[in-house]
Amino acid sequence: MEFRVLTPVERSGRSGSLAGILRETSAVKECWLEPGSRTVEPRNLAITSISGKALGIVDYSETAGLELKLTATSFTGILVDFGFEVGGNVRLNFGTGDCRRASVQAVESLEHLFNPVVARTASLADPVIYCRHFRARENGHVDLPHCGGFRYLWIYPERLCRVTLRGVSLSYTPHVADPDACGYFLSSDEMLNRAWYAGLHTVEMCTIDPRLGGIDGKHKIGECDWVIADGAKRDRLVWTADLAVAGAAVYCSFNETAVVRDSLLSLSALQEKSGYIPACTPGSISTRVTAGLFADYVAWWVVALYQYYLHTGDVECVRENFPVIKRALAYMHSQCRGGLFRQGPLNMMEWCFTIFRLGKPAYTNVMYHWALNCASSMAHEIGEDNISVGYVTRAYRLGEMIERNLLDVDRGVLLDTTLDRGRVPQDANALAIVSGLTGELDAARRQLDYLRENEWVAWGATNVDIPYYRLTPGFQPHNKRVIPFMNNYEALARFAARDDAGALELIKRCWGNMVNSEPATTFWEWAGRKGGVDGHLSSLCHAWSAGVVPLLSKYVLGIRTLKPGYKSFVFDPRFIGLEWVEGRVPVPGGFIEARVERKKDGSYKKQFKAPNGIVAKE
Repeated sequence: MEFRVLTPVERSGRSGSLAGILRETSAVKECWLEPGSRTVEPRNLAITSISGKALGIVDYSETAGLELKLTATSFTGILVDFGFEVGGNVRLNFGTGDCRRASVQAVESLEHLFNPVVARTASLADPVIYCRHFRARENGHVDLPHCGGFRYLWIYPERLCRVTLRGVSLSYTPHVADPDACGYFLSSDEMLNRAWYAGLHTVEMCTIDPRLGGIDGKHKIGECDWVIADGAKRDRLVWTADLAVAGAAVYCSFNETAVVRDSLLSLSALQEKSGYIPACTPGSISTRVTAGLFADYVAWWVVALYQYYLHTGDVECVRENFPVIKRALAYMHSQCRGGLFRQGPLNMMEWCFTIFRLGKPAYTNVMYHWALNCASSMAHEIGEDNISVGYVTRAYRLGEMIERNLLDVDRGVLLDTTLDRGRVPQDANALAIVSGLTGELDAARRQLDYLRENEWVAWGATNVDIPYYRLTPGFQPHNKRVIPFMNNYEALARFAARDDAGALELIKRCWGNMVNSEPATTFWEWAGRKGGVDGHLSSLCHAWSAGVVPLLSKYVLGIRTLKPGYKSFVFDPRFIGLEWVEGRVPVPGGFIEARVERKKDGSYKKQFKAPNGIVAKE
């Protein structure tokens, strides 16, 4: 393998040296999904039947002349397609004619269109359904209420009428990345390229003005400029576990790290006296209640803060929030019985929130173990060495208890809970490897072999081997389903265990399935029972599903931080089956830029450049 580091002369002059390493930069615009303006127009229009089926598609223009029509013998609606997931405030302009009552539905997928007969009534009972009535006046306009995430508008008449749709425009409200200040990824695999940019668009769509929180866009969920919400459509609240994946995507792409920090602080500001940190920022009454039941998200908050520190080197943020960390871990300790975290009625919700696991779950105990080690590292960085030793000692003892009570020695896997020893969960086993609890390579590979043999399907890896509710397998969104949030951690575990081919295959199955399926420009909260889009409740633009961005940048391209703030990094590309890969990752002082390509003799040529003061280690 040829390994070449640029000389100081080559490092100077970003644009000049860029051309010498990064050969494919012009291809970024072919994959780029972010709008170039905050005023966005649709891509095309279609006349539809009463079922919403498109009968004829035309390119969007203000002279298209399509009309809404309802007569005794005919019905025509108009389907507006923006071409990618968008969010904001829509204005509809009308020309000749008049319609005393029309309706519009905003949906992420055509699978989510409702029958016009029931749509409005259903939307009154279910706020996830966006359906609004309006009057279309001749030469008038209608401004629709904010909608956080959609690709399509379906406009249709509900009274006898004829009216021409003259124009549609959107005032786009999500965050928009600057391509000149953003990391990027490109490779010889076109699907992986599309997946990276769809992942970027997913986390951008979920980075919102905190004044526009909640499904209705009316809840204030932070005091800063931007926060990362869980989904563009639903719930539009800051949820802790989502920040771990979304934050990793931010660090590899637009790198506005203050967004991650402020999102974390919007949660820690709500910390209770017990040390419990609510799982999400306040929203509807139902989410306010459930936010108090996610003990695992307390551990996720500590882990996400450590990841923030590792990528930014912001030691002052760690120092200021160390009291929050101590209280959070004191809460986790208070929930332990017999040396293990135990779930009860007041802490039994988890990331897979439609499943209830009883007893002492392997997953939450693994998360607690990971949080203790992260806290130990942060304590050491701010000079709290006695506390650091205490945390790592507690983690060691917890690890022993997990192994003693939850490890199936014969199969080499962690079992679901102390009361449910028949199921093997994806989350506990993948996270045990990622967090370092599974320390031996052979042990990690046994866990991963079991997951592949018993939980993989054509569109990814399911979250458990045996359905939790056997009479309704796949019916609940977390009952043996493919969920990108945890597929991310299984792929990470495979890279950690040097199963690079398995990790890349899982990426292609999980994220490839979504990027090759309508609506195709963002990633879903979970996949349906047969791998397609699920029902209207599911978010098709969900922050916790953006893990493909850091997976490709950190492992396939191979740029990973070793010391806080990228004071040193590793360049270790894992591009099995690819001819070339290139890209850049934003770091303090600029970018680390890299390219790897296969030569004719089968060997590889690796090149990178980094800002002064940032040291590479093989």
